[in-house]
Amino acid sequence: MANETPGGVVKILELVGSSTESFSDAVRNAVRTASQTIRNIKGVEVISSSAEVGDGGELTNYKVNCKIAFLIDPSNVGS
Repeated sequence: MANETPGGVVKILELVGSSTESFSDAVRNAVRTASQTIRNIKGVEVISSSAEVGDGGELTNYKVNCKIAFLIDPSNVGS
């Protein structure tokens, strides 16, 4: 999922993103929102996807369960 970083430590966070537009947009929303508080995001893996269906049979809300990988900054790790 994430690029290998020699000697680096990568943390994986599982999130659910959603969108009324598409599955791709749901992934982008998850990464965009996570990037507001998490630095060094290196990759995303979609684990599963689902959608809600409206009364007329149309897809109304796309959801993705995904894992986001980010590099731990060693300067922020406590002693």
